Amino acid sequence: MKYKLIIGTFYIPLIALAVVSQLYILMPVSTNLLLFVTHASADNIGLLTTFFGIFYAIGLIVWGSLSDKIGKDLTLIIGLLLLACVSFILPLLPNYYLLLLARSAQGFCAASFPPVALAWISINLPDSSKSKAISIISCAFLLAATIGQWLGSLLISNSLFYAMWFLGGIYACGATIFYVYHLKSEKNNLAVPSTTLISILSKLPTILINKKLFPVYLCSLFVLLGFVALYSVLYRSSLISHIPTLRSIGIVAMLFSLTASYLFKVIKPAYVLAIALCLMALTLLIQAFFINDQINTLFFLYLSHFIFIIGLAYAIPSMIVYVATQSEIKDRGIATSLYTCILFIGVSLGAFLPSLINPFILITALSLLLLLCAIQLIINLTLIIRN
Repeated sequence: MKYKLIIGTFYIPLIALAVVSQLYILMPVSTNLLLFVTHASADNIGLLTTFFGIFYAIGLIVWGSLSDKIGKDLTLIIGLLLLACVSFILPLLPNYYLLLLARSAQGFCAASFPPVALAWISINLPDSSKSKAISIISCAFLLAATIGQWLGSLLISNSLFYAMWFLGGIYACGATIFYVYHLKSEKNNLAVPSTTLISILSKLPTILINKKLFPVYLCSLFVLLGFVALYSVLYRSSLISHIPTLRSIGIVAMLFSLTASYLFKVIKPAYVLAIALCLMALTLLIQAFFINDQINTLFFLYLSHFIFIIGLAYAIPSMIVYVATQSEIKDRGIATSLYTCILFIGVSLGAFLPSLINPFILITALSLLLLLCAIQLIINLTLIIRN
């Protein structure tokens, strides 16, 4: 059990930070890539991140289904080894089109870790430590958006070797750790359930419309959508000069996710989520007025942004704990993967919608949708308790 606790509360969050950072690592260095990647241009260089994201979303469902068939340990070992191999090979490909293919494969392999690791935690750790581990890994997911960009700026100048080999080494070490645990685990003697990927994937509609899980799946669509859309809009607004300060404030607020496990001992995760959504809805609406230049008191902007990120920091672990505890053990991998996939769809929409919809209307609409998510969650919980 001590070995499990070390893996769940230290190694998994560290590996999760390294894995999710891949999504953001090329964003700040697009101009650098043009210097040493042949056939790359300002118009197509962004696809290296876009294709990573597309295949990441596809992989979430595939790997989650596979983990329910062959087990969590083997899935993590195979996924991390493949991710390490692709990461080591990727810097050797100076041609843009080969690099695009490698980034697609990298995104698919990266999807093997987050949902399966969350399912591993929910299965292997005791209830007393489960919430703490999920809070730490949630914080790692949130910090990856900043750490990934920082790593890219630091390690990528005239090649991808330093960045990819550094992260590839972490993935290889992670695969070794899970292999050692797999050898020690007594569960290796248990037979793997006889099932097929088709039968597992056929469960998706049933899990999606599950009366306990659907309200949280709906919330997961809008939580990161609101966060990413806000920053996308800020870059197009008169507040762009304040983004570094807002980002620093956000990093501090994200650390509050580490206290989620203690909060869950007092308040149930579903109610923490409802409160967090209400905070996000209110503060997002306030920031919409700043974006529309109707309010200009900077202290009020910083305070509302700080509270908004705190709401986000509690919403993510609340949803993870809820899905992990309310889903059936045999379906936990696919249920967690479905949650992560929907969350990632929200990220993609958050980056895309600001180019189509008026910023003030978009942010206002998202704040109202977050509030509606909180209301429907409370109504659903009330109905479940009555029944």
